[in-house]
Amino acid sequence: MEKRAKTGGRAKGTPNKTTAETKQLLQNVVTKQIEKLETTLSKLEPVDRVNALSKLLPYILPKQQDIAITNTNEMLTESQRDQRIQELKNKLLEP
Repeated sequence: MEKRAKTGGRAKGTPNKTTAETKQLLQNVVTKQIEKLETTLSKLEPVDRVNALSKLLPYILPKQQDIAITNTNEMLTESQRDQRIQELKNKLLEP
């Protein structure tokens, strides 16, 4: 089966006009709703307001991850620690 060259249609990489128009329409709707958000939230019962805000937070604040740090100083003798520091300094100074 022979492959034919593409003829007609959009060139590769050209944005789809309908998609662009839909995105713009949705952006306009969301912008209008955001402008009304404070008024809308003030009409809610306190529990419902907290629930609504907690659902919006992930879109505003990045999710935090737990970080575990182990204290390696207790595991090394003073001479081992000095040796490790020197190794790291040497590594930093390498070209």
